[in-house]
Amino acid sequence: MIDWINGALATLAAAISAANPVGLAAIFGLTVSADIGIPFPFALDTILFFTTYKMGAFSFPVLLIILMLWGGRMVGTGLVYWVSRLLGLRFVDWVGRRSKFLRRNLEQFENRLGRWPVPVIVGARLTPGFMQVSSVAAGTMRIRYYQLVLAIVLSSIVYDGTLIILGTLARLGLKDVGPEYSFWIVLGFVAIMAVIFVTVHLIRRRFKLRNEHN
Repeated sequence: MIDWINGALATLAAAISAANPVGLAAIFGLTVSADIGIPFPFALDTILFFTTYKMGAFSFPVLLIILMLWGGRMVGTGLVYWVSRLLGLRFVDWVGRRSKFLRRNLEQFENRLGRWPVPVIVGARLTPGFMQVSSVAAGTMRIRYYQLVLAIVLSSIVYDGTLIILGTLARLGLKDVGPEYSFWIVLGFVAIMAVIFVTVHLIRRRFKLRNEHN
């Protein structure tokens, strides 16, 4: 089983090229899906990390993945933003009936946008669960679209840059490790990402409870 997974991972990294539009379209589609609120946990992260690990940070496959990720984010977040902006409270009410999390956090998030929407949206996009909240809030509050685009670019640089750095460190530190251990490298990466997400969630929850008590 592990040998099959190792082979699949190697095939995946090798298949990402301009000659394989289906694979690139899949990455683009997964990114759009994640930004509109249908996530595939760690799938895109793993693809970028593993391709960096196998091909190098400055390889053409990594560049193609970055382009698909950025394009998908522009489309996915743009859809949520423009629907929120055009429909306003009607869209918020519709989404709120289906997502208690969004309804509970939207008003609080809108109050934070204030005079500095770009860094607030960047922070929200880097916080698990708050990407769609920031997109809906930006639309309903009619934040200028270029500010949203700037926030997408900045958050992408931070997030994708972190994944590329991790992939590069793994490539440098594990360069003598055989390809048959690719599965364990990816498993270790997913475990690290899971710990980071859980830690961020716990810190945010503790901070929120402290504010409620105050």
